[in-house]
Amino acid sequence: MALLFYVVLCLSVWTGFCQIPVNNTPAINPSSLAAKLTINSVILTSPSCYFNSLANLPCNSTTTCELWLVSAIDTGVSNYDADKNRPFIDTLSPYPTAFSSNTSKKYFLTKLGFQKDYPCPIVAGTDYFRVGSDGSCSTPNCNGILPVGSTARFRYVLINPENKTVVAESLWSNNITLYPLKDLESIDNGFAGRSASMIVITAILCSFLALLLLLLLIVLIYVLCCRKEKQEIQVPGSVRMYDTHNLKEPSPYVNRAYEDEPQRPTATSPIRLKSYTDYDLKKPATEL
Repeated sequence: MALLFYVVLCLSVWTGFCQIPVNNTPAINPSSLAAKLTINSVILTSPSCYFNSLANLPCNSTTTCELWLVSAIDTGVSNYDADKNRPFIDTLSPYPTAFSSNTSKKYFLTKLGFQKDYPCPIVAGTDYFRVGSDGSCSTPNCNGILPVGSTARFRYVLINPENKTVVAESLWSNNITLYPLKDLESIDNGFAGRSASMIVITAILCSFLALLLLLLLIVLIYVLCCRKEKQEIQVPGSVRMYDTHNLKEPSPYVNRAYEDEPQRPTATSPIRLKSYTDYDLKKPATEL
């Protein structure tokens, strides 16, 4: 009801221009995006759901009204507030000269698109807007970088494309101070200090690594130097060949455990043990 009253009151003003305020405030995006704040850029929360519910506008808030961002530093906030009732607001403070001198208006406008490009509820990829993504651009309404280390404020607005007038606007953001540019001589290019716990962990890991290398070295030495080939077991002083004590058909038996020695008999002159034929068969069996 209060909003409807405000619209009727605005339409009665002789200028014919009036901005409907919405109770939303831009801020630094709270997500884990990288470089949310730099020396000349900032990532803001999305304007999704800011203007979808507005009615009685000269343009459709979703399909035809254009969504813009106002970026201002120093006196730019008051300068924009003085200009926002004028037509063709997008040309009053173009980017290349917005911050070039002390007489500049210290604000500029960047077009984001239409409200449909930032749907409600928010979808992935439309939940933030990066101010300064175009770098040092030169077109009047490009998304240029901000002065290094400046303190800026931001406001989302809806603009009627027919005469470029502001028809709705969010609240101004709080002051957002960008990082200052560091002096090169003040940058420490040495190695950062190490905590005591990190030193202890590093020492333990180095000890385990040294022990592992030592074990590997021992195994390698054993494999290459200390492993002996399997050898045949020989009994010193054993006989290479002898005849079995077979009374009928004596045959030579070769002893595989015999140790080769030149002084011992060879297979050509085997040591023969007495067979039963060497004994006197007339003797009693007890003497055998």
